[in-house]
Amino acid sequence: MAPDHIIAAILLGLAFIGHIACLIRYFWVTLGVTAITFAYFSVVIPINVQTILYWVMAMIAAVAAITLASLYRQRRTKPKRIRKSTNAKPNGRRIVIDGTNVMYWDDDTPLLDTLRTVVDYLAQREITPIVFLDASSRHHLKDTSLTERGFARALGIPRQQVMVCPAGTEADIFILKFAKREGLPILSNDRFGDRAKLAKGIKIVKGVMAAGRPILDGL
Repeated sequence: MAPDHIIAAILLGLAFIGHIACLIRYFWVTLGVTAITFAYFSVVIPINVQTILYWVMAMIAAVAAITLASLYRQRRTKPKRIRKSTNAKPNGRRIVIDGTNVMYWDDDTPLLDTLRTVVDYLAQREITPIVFLDASSRHHLKDTSLTERGFARALGIPRQQVMVCPAGTEADIFILKFAKREGLPILSNDRFGDRAKLAKGIKIVKGVMAAGRPILDGL
C-alpha cells in the first residue's frame, strides 16, 4: 500500500472516531450537521455509477457511527441500581430523599447546601439517606458538570447513595418504585398526586427549613 493511501486510511479512521465522539456529546447537533453535509455533497458530487461505491461507504460509516454512539449513550444513561450503603449500620434506618424537591426548601432557587444540611441532620440521627435527583438538577444549580460522584462528594455520602435519574425521565417514578420495593419512607414536600396509585402505602415525610435547620414532620 502506498504511503499516501496509509495516511488517508489513518485520517479517515480518526475522522470516524471524531464523528462518534461528537455524536456522543452533541448527538442531535452532530446528526443535523451530518444530514446537511450529505445534502450538500449530493449536489456537488451527484450519485452515479462512478461515485456510488463512495456514497455507499460514506453512508455505512455514518450509520455505524450513529449506531455506536446511540448504544454508548443508552448504556451511560441506563438507571443504576441503588445499593445499600456500606457505611449503614445493620439496624440503622434508611430514607429516600427527593433531592430536587429538598433543594428548594429554603429558597425560591435550588440550594445544594439545603440538601446537604438535611443529609447531615439525618446522619446525626443514624438515618441513612438515599438521594434521588432529576437530571435537570445540574441545570437548576447552573453546574452541568455535576455527576453522581460529584453530588455524593458535595453531600458527604457514598456514591452508592446517590442516583441522578436519566434525562427525559421523571424522577418521581424511580423514587416511588424504589421506596415501595425497599419499604422505605420518602422525604419530600411533593404530594405525588399524579402518581397516587404508585404512592399508595408509602409514608411521605414532609419538611421545612427554619433558621437554617430542618424540621421534619412524620419522621
